[in-house]
Amino acid sequence: MRRVGVALGLLVVLAIALSLVACAGPEATPEPKELRIGLSLDVESMDPFFVNQAAGWSVVHALFDHLVERDFEGNIVPGLALSWTVVDTATLEFVLREDVSFHNGEPFTADSVRFSIERMLSEEAAPNQSKFTAIDAVEIVDDYTVRLILNRPDGTLIDSLTSRLAMLPPQYFAEVGAEAFASAPVGTGPFTYVEWVPDDRVTLAANENYWKGSYKGMPKVDTVIFRPIPEAATRAAELRAGGVHLIQDVTPDQIDDLEAAGLVVVPDEAYQLQYIFFITDDETLPTYDVRVRQALNYAVDVDAIIENLLAGLGSRIASPIGPGYLGYNPDVQPYPYDPQKARDLLAEAGYANGFETILDVTTAGHTDAIDAVAGYLSDVGVTVEIQDYELGLFNQKWMDRTQSMLWAARWGNTPDPQSIELFASCNGWIARYCNEEVTAHLEAARDSLDQHQRAQHYAAASALMRDDPLAIYMNTATQIYGLSSDVEGFRPSPLLAIIVSDVSVSE
Repeated sequence: MRRVGVALGLLVVLAIALSLVACAGPEATPEPKELRIGLSLDVESMDPFFVNQAAGWSVVHALFDHLVERDFEGNIVPGLALSWTVVDTATLEFVLREDVSFHNGEPFTADSVRFSIERMLSEEAAPNQSKFTAIDAVEIVDDYTVRLILNRPDGTLIDSLTSRLAMLPPQYFAEVGAEAFASAPVGTGPFTYVEWVPDDRVTLAANENYWKGSYKGMPKVDTVIFRPIPEAATRAAELRAGGVHLIQDVTPDQIDDLEAAGLVVVPDEAYQLQYIFFITDDETLPTYDVRVRQALNYAVDVDAIIENLLAGLGSRIASPIGPGYLGYNPDVQPYPYDPQKARDLLAEAGYANGFETILDVTTAGHTDAIDAVAGYLSDVGVTVEIQDYELGLFNQKWMDRTQSMLWAARWGNTPDPQSIELFASCNGWIARYCNEEVTAHLEAARDSLDQHQRAQHYAAASALMRDDPLAIYMNTATQIYGLSSDVEGFRPSPLLAIIVSDVSVSE
């Protein structure tokens, strides 16, 4: 009887267990986790070589990796290259990871590096092609060792490799071509491509086979959806309503309301500077005269703008070499607010009664601070009409050299100021400014592998650009993020991209 009782007891226990499993069945599979992000702009392309703004970089760094990367502290760290060596002033050697595959299963090898670099050098329309023209050839030593053969020393190259030359799959690209690649991109990144509905959403799925050791971390959600939401008020409303979990470009005046609603605000002073650029190379315009450009700097009370309109976030700048940058020179001081000095300089330059001008700005970049600049200029007799442009058209006008005499833009994303050569050198791709001494220092900094020497050249260029300004020098930009309280693991990146791996959404 005892054995029967035990058997019956086991049957009862088994029946209960089966009943519990049956009841729990529908809930046994965890719900897919989704992270929704509100970007201020749509990505320009799914081809990483044609992306050149912060919103798009968020997508690029999710889909693709680079040979070297900048981590959350701004340090250059291994990416798809485990290590790199300066063999001599004309040779850089990279040892690659051996455990990496592209999303389609194609192995990442030295041939991938050669193809990616050669493609960049052949793409004249790629906005960052000029950053890699020091590379003459790519030499494959073996499957996982590659050498870059340079036509000149280039101290900026490693920095450019951290964010401007994603690694591409040569076999897949050869099979489908450039247009199809942009429609269905394949990278090595922590997420894989699902779809892009322009001006609506980009959907990515977790790469379950992402390689170990990336500073980005592993994907913690099944799906990421990037939604372009250009209006700051709409982005904030979507965050409050739960439509998105994370937004970029929170405006300073939204901080208190978001925090009062139980949301998290994360300000991060970025390696990005705010300018009101001048056309200085057209002798028919007032800004051709250095006294006018100095006057406009004296005319604007940037400290008041930072305090009253930017919630005290950001620091004054005196040149394009900002605080924390390689070559930052603290002895180069910002222009003080001196409207009478501004009027005197305008009069000396022949503009005692001021002049009228247009200030170009992107739709997303038209902030209260831009309106304040226009107000300060009006106080010294310079009447400013602000003209808003969609980002693509704004950038196209800059590239075509058809912008107005003044235009507002933020620039930069790493502590190496090498990219300012594009607009601050006489030979810059999008420059409307030419000072031969500045150009000599910027090119010397570019052509040296000695970081101390590079810093000295940048410091000298900084002093020259302070007195011969290429812009109204405003402030360091603070990137402000808004998060729902259930977001975990988010860290701001100096690249200005939202790095979505290692970010999760709690139950």
